[in-house]
Amino acid sequence: MDKFIDEIKSFLPQVSDTLVLDIITTLLLFIGVMLFKTLMIRIFSSQTRLAFEIRKRRAIHIRNLMIFVFVIGVIFIWSKEIHALALSFVALGFAIVFAFKEVISSANWEIFRSATNAYTVGDYIEINGMRGVVLDHNFLSTTIQELGPGKRSNLFSGRSITIPNSTFLLSPLINESYMKEYILHTLTIPMTTDDEWEKAEEILLEVANTECEDYLSHARTHFDSLRYKINIAHSTVEPRVAIELPEPNEIDLVLRFPTPFSEKWNREQAILKRFLRKYKSNS
Repeated sequence: MDKFIDEIKSFLPQVSDTLVLDIITTLLLFIGVMLFKTLMIRIFSSQTRLAFEIRKRRAIHIRNLMIFVFVIGVIFIWSKEIHALALSFVALGFAIVFAFKEVISSANWEIFRSATNAYTVGDYIEINGMRGVVLDHNFLSTTIQELGPGKRSNLFSGRSITIPNSTFLLSPLINESYMKEYILHTLTIPMTTDDEWEKAEEILLEVANTECEDYLSHARTHFDSLRYKINIAHSTVEPRVAIELPEPNEIDLVLRFPTPFSEKWNREQAILKRFLRKYKSNS
């Protein structure tokens, strides 16, 4: 190592031994982190028995962990130089913090997201009117595959959205897939007071019960387990219809029903089509 440092100093005579050693240590740390990250990702990628989303999620976690390890290592290696700079350039330090406040905020959110499990790859989230499936996340941003048009659509728009992580610190985040396997979904049927809304309510509830019959017991078991795991409030799982009056002479039939999260769009469409057919035949 001494001979190697002397060779470097022959090219850079003004560089001290400590600085050369710090540079070499940083390069070795970088190479080690990259090799370890590549090895771990290859190991997880080879586990074909695991679902693709799980393998991708683990690869992202490894990448983010290695970035964190490298940053901590660099700070430790260059601690003396950083300390000297901090003492000599306090004003510059404040300027840097101010200039990179967005980056710092984004990094803070990633730490907060990891601690609270706010979302992960594959989750359906919405923030500031942007809605989609999480494709990737790191210390600076989160990328989602957009769903739209509209807030209720479950069709992919063909676009991706990259959101700075600092946005999540300023706006409420909605995680639609928080309950994982089964969720409680709502479907709104607009009507007027002149329509036969009582008959429509009866038909809608009957159709929903028929559609949910096959998996209702599994959904009830799922929500019972969640009640103890995450301490959610008790809620009836069976389909229910609520009456709302959004405007004078207008009525909304709001159906709430359980559904497998991955099938919520198909279940909603099936209920809607069966309701319309049956309501029309009874009119």
